[in-house]
Amino acid sequence: MKQLSTLFGVIASVVTLISLSTTSVLAQPAHKASALERPLPPKKMLADVEYRLPSTIAPTFQKIHLHIDPDKPTYSGTTNIDIAVKKATNKVGFYQQDLTVTSAQLVSGDTVIPLQVTIGEYDINWGESQSAIALGKYTLQITFEGKVNTSSDGMYLSRFEETNYIFTQFEDMHARKAFPSFDEPNFKIPYQMTISSPQHQEIVSNTPVEKLTIEGGIKTVVFEKTKPMPTYLIAYTVGPFDSTEITGLSVPGKIYVPKGYVDKTKFVIKHTPEILASLEDFFGIKYPYKKMDFVAVPNFTHGAMENVGLITYRDSLLLLDDNPSVTERSRPLNVIAHEIAHQWFGNLVTMAWWDDLWLNEAFASWAASHTMKTLYPELKYADRIVQEGAFSADASPTVKPVKKVVKSQPDVMDGLGLNYSKGESILQMIESLIGTEKFREGVRNYMNTHAWGNTVADDLWQALDNVSDFNLSAMMKAYLEQPGYPLIHISQDGKLAQSRFHLAGATVEDQTWAIPLKLTYQTEGKIRNDVVFIDKDVTTLPQLAEADWVYPNDNATGYFRWSIEPAQLNALLENLDVLNKREKKNVLYNYQALLNADEVGIDSVMNVLNRLAKDDDPEVIRAAVTVLAEFDYLVNESNQAQFASLLQLTYLPLLNELSLSQSEHDNADVIRLRNQLYDLLGKHAINKELTEQSVNIAKQYLADTSSVPSGIAGTAIEVATRNSDKGEHAKWFNAIVEAFKNAELPNVKNTLVYSMHFDGKETVFKMLDLALTDDITPANTMYMVVRVARNLDDHTLLYEWLDQNKTALFAKMPDYHVSRMPEFVSTTCSAKNLEMANAFYAPIDEEHQGMARGVEIMQDESMQCMRLKSAFQEDFDRFLNQQQ
Repeated sequence: MKQLSTLFGVIASVVTLISLSTTSVLAQPAHKASALERPLPPKKMLADVEYRLPSTIAPTFQKIHLHIDPDKPTYSGTTNIDIAVKKATNKVGFYQQDLTVTSAQLVSGDTVIPLQVTIGEYDINWGESQSAIALGKYTLQITFEGKVNTSSDGMYLSRFEETNYIFTQFEDMHARKAFPSFDEPNFKIPYQMTISSPQHQEIVSNTPVEKLTIEGGIKTVVFEKTKPMPTYLIAYTVGPFDSTEITGLSVPGKIYVPKGYVDKTKFVIKHTPEILASLEDFFGIKYPYKKMDFVAVPNFTHGAMENVGLITYRDSLLLLDDNPSVTERSRPLNVIAHEIAHQWFGNLVTMAWWDDLWLNEAFASWAASHTMKTLYPELKYADRIVQEGAFSADASPTVKPVKKVVKSQPDVMDGLGLNYSKGESILQMIESLIGTEKFREGVRNYMNTHAWGNTVADDLWQALDNVSDFNLSAMMKAYLEQPGYPLIHISQDGKLAQSRFHLAGATVEDQTWAIPLKLTYQTEGKIRNDVVFIDKDVTTLPQLAEADWVYPNDNATGYFRWSIEPAQLNALLENLDVLNKREKKNVLYNYQALLNADEVGIDSVMNVLNRLAKDDDPEVIRAAVTVLAEFDYLVNESNQAQFASLLQLTYLPLLNELSLSQSEHDNADVIRLRNQLYDLLGKHAINKELTEQSVNIAKQYLADTSSVPSGIAGTAIEVATRNSDKGEHAKWFNAIVEAFKNAELPNVKNTLVYSMHFDGKETVFKMLDLALTDDITPANTMYMVVRVARNLDDHTLLYEWLDQNKTALFAKMPDYHVSRMPEFVSTTCSAKNLEMANAFYAPIDEEHQGMARGVEIMQDESMQCMRLKSAFQEDFDRFLNQQQ
């Protein structure tokens, strides 16, 4: 999903973890086949609680028939759910939300038991009988009516180029918005979908078509019965789609796209077969379903969804140039790998309840990264330090554990990103300890043991413990069942003290972890390596006493922060070329974090930064530029000239050397460094020549969007519009919006409209008003609001517009964006802005489920920024003055 960056990485996805060679005992084809054919593993029984359906009634099969016309706002349906009543009762529970149940009854042979339906808590409906319902097998028959959503969850309408389409997004608790069901992941059963719609519509679902009939202009499609799966993986889509084959797969597959866009899928068709083949090889299990279709969705809250046999994607991930640039192809390939990996992690083997969502997301993220490193080394995925995407959110004193109590849909979404980033980081740490082959063996054992069933975290820990000499269970439990992560202080005398890392001024509970340390250190001129576990507050390692320097994070795979004595840091910097590029970056990111924790001063960070800025590797230099850009919150009117002078003196020559022209011979590291430098210098260098270049590039892109790479074009538009005279604002805005409306590719549209930077009231309101029009999809609406917020130092105009338009804005946006709006839009480093935010949300935060939690996060992150600003402003100003 699209990522929007801000101070300390608060926002992610709004607009985006010693090889031991062995032969796997699961490598034989006969064993792989039997894993898919044997009976289902025992269902994981979960304790009965008020927010889940009772375990005494279990569904075994469900038929659903929907009557849908994309051009009508309402629909109707019937469903028959086969159930087993294990204990006599007088009521049957099921989920539905915002539907009208017109009738409900239980049928067993000739016996019909009418049910009176009432709505309870947690979207649970209760069908009550006037007499006892005896033990036995029944069919729960329900007829219902509903309205098609206009946001982007449940079953929803997407209007694209004057044409209506129906899409679905049922993860995590949204299937209940489309039809009554036992909407819990633990109820993993077969389904059979039937959909009736006007005959000119294309209708697609999870499985191949079993039967198609047309009568009276209505097409009815009966799809084949599915394999056992949870409701959140059901999917269907209705509309006048174009489609094309994905050739070279082990099963049939197509890409469905809005009418007229099938020629934009060549890149995806080319690479999808090799991604699927690589994952089949890794798991030792063939793709487990009958087909694998993709759908390009113009209105999608998240990035993609791993529905069985019908994977949905934001259209920007599938509709691409035939040969995107090195950096522009990275995200689509990674997301495709992530979603295909889910066909095993999450679909074939499913978590029993949403508190173990990380089992799905962490493994899919890890498998996608593994695939990217294997198939596309030129994209440099091996250089990514995944945990840096998790550390910021995981340092908050309000953060919850990855494995937490989940009662409702907002609980699932609270801290969702850590399921991906922190989860993947922990898996990478395990892989680095036991080796990729042992890790693969444990994963294959896990998949084969639990195929078609449900699991809890202990099942995974057991599988990995069985192939390891380490106590991985203790380590994983500590990292996943408690919030935060450790800070390890290494003293000159070899003492290691661990505590919970926290940002300056924050208060957190004391915690300890079982931490694997892969140490590199120099003693008596020799470099040595050790692997140790520490699980106490203080541990002494005699071998580190009097070490010249210590680096405790081999290949930067550890999920912790660390500090060493100043003399050892200086010695390490003198020997920095002993470290690889991941480790060099980790030293800098680590000391930036120590600054934010008030463990070191700005001079220490700049000492490391200046050393890395002189490195020969563009990826290492880019890390220095990235960290320097994080000091943006300390740049103000009184010091911006000094900051600009520093940038022009040190970094502008490097950008000039690279130039703003991208060559076909540039590798990914060079392209990313150029883009990062241009972004920093464009915002802060106050350079007339660079502004003029940006104006020319922006105009060139508006005239021909294929003439400039998007990474350069977006910054050029920002610099050009930011530095334009107020009298030119309307001209720029109109030209950009016109180009936006004429563009075909979604990524081009995004580059154009979300790069504008204006601060005048008239144009700011035009940007925000645009978000409410049909030109911006509901799923993208908040991106514009976020963009405006990031453009404005003073949020007065933002809240003036929000006060006037909040009802329309909330009605258009997906529920997830409404609940997260405070942290995405309103996190700030200004006391005045925070005061306005609190005043805006106070009357409404209880009206929108989950918004109060968003306000809590917004307040915490904002106060933290203000604390850091107070602590380091004077030091930063002094540092800038010393550079003159």
